[in-house]
Amino acid sequence: MKKVIFSLAIIMAFQFAHAQDTDRRARLEKHLYYLASDSLHGREAGSEDGVKARAYILNEWNQMGLEPFLPEGFEMPFTKNGLNMANLVGIIPGNDPELKDEYILLGAHFDHIGYKNGEICNGADDNASGSTALIEIARMLKENQSKLKRSVIIAAFDGEEKGLWGSQELADRMSQDGTIGNVKCMMSIDMVGWYAKNGQLEILGAGTIKDGKKLLNANAGQLKLKIEDFETAILTATDTRSFAKKYNVPTLHVFTGLKSPYHKPADDADLIDYDGLESITCFIARVTEQMASDPKFGGTGKIAAIHSGRVKPFELGVSAGYTVSGISFPDAKLTSTGRYGWTAGFTAQYNAKSLWGYRIGAFYETANSNFPDPTNPFGSALKYNQTAIEVPATLIMQNNDPSIRIYMGLGANARYVFNSSLENLNYKTTDLQWGMHFMFGMKIGHIFIEDYFIGNFSNLFDTPAGDPKARLDVTTLKIGWTF
Repeated sequence: MKKVIFSLAIIMAFQFAHAQDTDRRARLEKHLYYLASDSLHGREAGSEDGVKARAYILNEWNQMGLEPFLPEGFEMPFTKNGLNMANLVGIIPGNDPELKDEYILLGAHFDHIGYKNGEICNGADDNASGSTALIEIARMLKENQSKLKRSVIIAAFDGEEKGLWGSQELADRMSQDGTIGNVKCMMSIDMVGWYAKNGQLEILGAGTIKDGKKLLNANAGQLKLKIEDFETAILTATDTRSFAKKYNVPTLHVFTGLKSPYHKPADDADLIDYDGLESITCFIARVTEQMASDPKFGGTGKIAAIHSGRVKPFELGVSAGYTVSGISFPDAKLTSTGRYGWTAGFTAQYNAKSLWGYRIGAFYETANSNFPDPTNPFGSALKYNQTAIEVPATLIMQNNDPSIRIYMGLGANARYVFNSSLENLNYKTTDLQWGMHFMFGMKIGHIFIEDYFIGNFSNLFDTPAGDPKARLDVTTLKIGWTF
């Protein structure tokens, strides 16, 4: 008899869990189809349609019994650039007398871009998917509130598409009331609707929390995860930035990549992977519950370079580009026309806390130029070619911004020539050449582009009497990557 009762209990529990899964899946589709419907005209921040999206989310929160985080209620209104917007901020209080004043903050923006070229951009993946997941994650955590030691803040952000406005408003508000230091992790759920097409769930920022990869992998279930220690994106920033860059809060960005037609009219609800969305929703709920329940959970103190507020002290870079070389003749006040070559190599740079940087590099370089024919100055030019290793040392002045860096430099360079030829003439090239250079560059994230002008002071040829005084000047355009 006991075995029968036990078996029936297991069957009933399984059926109940299955019913919950079915209900969750249905709710996810309901939320997303409404938030990404044509009737909301793309949910642009500051519009009446944005207000409707916010009202829908607030209604769901009220039904599940979520509590407001702020004394004035769920809505946190703000105005920027003449637009009236509002975040929604709720809380699921923790139960531990000491840890309940610490927070795990989950955020997703509900606004989108409205219209583009006269067509509605419904923003199903960006970010109706994240807003939809946030509603159901809050529901699951509310149902399991008794297990939470820390409190969980649930934030629906407005104005993200305009420039991360909503998350910045909340971060600054929490700084003013002294609660920002109690945020143990801020997680942005931004574009999580294309798991099947992306083939993996991408999570950036694991290096900012203790045992981050272990925690995430332990709760992955059947999901395939791609976990990165830090965020690197510049042009596709998410709401973590406002918390990490200014306040050094540990952050995670959860998303399914950039394969969806985001910011395009085709980003519609019927293209969303709802099986994947449900799995991701459950995964985030499990991870959040563990972060909120583990007294030892915390940050590592490490932060992404783009969030650090300054450039990294040491940088290694590789680059390649093309050269344009010309030979100048000081006595004749003449410079020959240039020809193209190429260069590739690496650099090592130290960045001081001030505006200065110090760099040394080594490059394989080909320099090609036209050379006037001494026997027929008005005829066809001869061809000069050389191959060398060039070593530049540069003093750099730069703005101290890891996101977009503008810089210029001045330095000395030495060049060892190991192969050269001058068509039809027996001039011997100087093996060791030296000179000065000026450079200008711009770096966005890991990518940089630089323009060098290198002027040599040493004579190009070292044969005695009869050979002209000549100097090789090289202009170089390089594109590269820093590690």
